[in-house]
Amino acid sequence: MTSVLNELVRKTEPRATSMLAYLQESGIHQPDILKLMASLPRHEFVEPAFSHLAYSPTPLPIGKNQTISQPLTVARMSEWLLQYARRGRVLEIGTGSGYQTCILANLFNKVHTIERQKALLDLAMKRLANFGVSNVEFHHGDGHLGWPTNISMDAIIVTALASKVPHALTNSLKEGGILIMPIEDETPSIGCWQKTGEKWRRLEFAPAQFVPMLEGKEDA
Repeated sequence: MTSVLNELVRKTEPRATSMLAYLQESGIHQPDILKLMASLPRHEFVEPAFSHLAYSPTPLPIGKNQTISQPLTVARMSEWLLQYARRGRVLEIGTGSGYQTCILANLFNKVHTIERQKALLDLAMKRLANFGVSNVEFHHGDGHLGWPTNISMDAIIVTALASKVPHALTNSLKEGGILIMPIEDETPSIGCWQKTGEKWRRLEFAPAQFVPMLEGKEDA
C-alpha cells in the first residue's frame, strides 16, 4: 500500500481498509476521493441487514428496488468529475441513498439532486442533514425532465441506465460541461463526455452495472 493509503487506514474504521486497498488496486489514485470515501461511513447508507457488506465491491439494496453503486463505480465517477469538471454546480439524477450526493457535496459548490422515489429522497435528506451537509438542493421528480427551474450546470451525473440522454439534461449543461451516465451497450457501461457545441467528446469509458432509469415519480 502507498503512504497515502497507509495514512488513510490509520484514520478510518477497519471495515473500510480493504475497500481502500481495492480502489487503489483498481486504478483510483486521486487522494481527495480516497480521503472522502475513507471518512464517509458507507454502512449508514445501506439497509441495516446489509451493513456488514457495505464496504464490499458490490452494489447493495437500499429499498424500492434500487441499489447503492459499488465503491469502485462511485470512486471512478467522482474521480472523472474531479479531473474534468468545473467545480460550480452539478446535477445528480438519482439521489438514491444519498451516498454519491454526499461525495458530490464535498467536490462542488452546489449540488442539485433529483429522486423519483419520495421515500428514498426523505431518507437521503435526513442522512445528509445528520452529516451537516448544507449545499444540496433536493427535488422529488422525474429525472428525465431535469431540474424544475432554469439553471445551467457545470456537470451532470446520472446514476441509472438509460437508452439515450434526455434533452432536458443536455439543454441544461453548460458549454464545456461534463456528462457522466451509464449507457446501454453490449456490455453495461458508464461513460464521461464533454459538451462541445452540438457534439460530444468522450473522455472516459468503463464497464458498470446500474438499475434502469424510469419515468415518472412515486410518492409512497
